[in-house]
Amino acid sequence: MISKGMAFAVFLTGALALSGCGSSNAETAPAATSATATPTPTVTAPPANGGTYSTVVALKSAYVKAGGSCPEFSQTNKVTLAAESADCSKDTVISTYVSSSDISQLIQNVKKLNAQVKSTGGNSWLVGENWVINSPTAAKVQEELGGKLVSF
Repeated sequence: MISKGMAFAVFLTGALALSGCGSSNAETAPAATSATATPTPTVTAPPANGGTYSTVVALKSAYVKAGGSCPEFSQTNKVTLAAESADCSKDTVISTYVSSSDISQLIQNVKKLNAQVKSTGGNSWLVGENWVINSPTAAKVQEELGGKLVSF
């Protein structure tokens, strides 16, 4: 019959053998040699939906960085349904929205207005997840900003 002390000693010996007595193979294994790899630059495209901007100032910065022009920036907050809006020039207005449904409603309102005044429209906006750029040059910045061109 095996005593409790003997059983404990067998258990302890087995546990130490499984754990390698607390030593690591890294201490005894030779260091791996590797050639220094040159990192591949990562090219990131803008989000297809254009992403979001928290303020119209942030949208302006991205618009200008993408090649847009905003020489007369004036935050007016006059655009209906917009959280914030600004004039960049006499023919460019940028705006941010709380939700994409506000942008959809704005587009529907403008379409109705065009129909009432019998306008053929000719509007082309660059629309992101929560922003709109209403500018004749909107298509030129789409590649950098993402978003979708909406014409009506």
